[in-house]
Amino acid sequence: MKLYIVRHGQTDWNAKGLMQGNTDTSLNQIGRKQAKRIQEELKEVSFDICISSPLGRAYETAFIVCNGRVPLLTDKRLEERDLGEYEGECPYDGRFYWDYTLNSSSKGVEPVQDLLHRVFSFYEELKSTYKDSNVLIVTHGAIVRALHFIITGYNEDTNFMAFDVPNCHVFEYEV
Repeated sequence: MKLYIVRHGQTDWNAKGLMQGNTDTSLNQIGRKQAKRIQEELKEVSFDICISSPLGRAYETAFIVCNGRVPLLTDKRLEERDLGEYEGECPYDGRFYWDYTLNSSSKGVEPVQDLLHRVFSFYEELKSTYKDSNVLIVTHGAIVRALHFIITGYNEDTNFMAFDVPNCHVFEYEV
């Protein structure tokens, strides 16, 4: 299976440096232009399916990128990490909340081990259902990061924050 994983385009909250978590926000004009750029970048790739987070910013990105070429499904397991009290606030200390051993849920943040378990469940189902396919996934920063480390490997000492996930960037994996 060939995976193409894209983080959604920019939103006004991204531009302001606010944490969105699973708050449902829309793309801004820059985000729509970014999605069009990815559409152009991937126009020669023959996808079998596109699976998106159901949150608006990811779904809109997927809709633009796919441009009607393939079926577009949603999966709730691809929703962004719940950031609890940090939703709509300036960035939180990601190192604290991405510490596997600490696994903090303070201030209502979804614990990293729960996040990884949720995304692993999606990934395992994806591998069994689309094993010989080209799959486009459009989702959020924490989910892209989780998928990356599920695919490449991690342990309790992994520095998850070392993997940067910019808006509307394509990550490719052969699994």
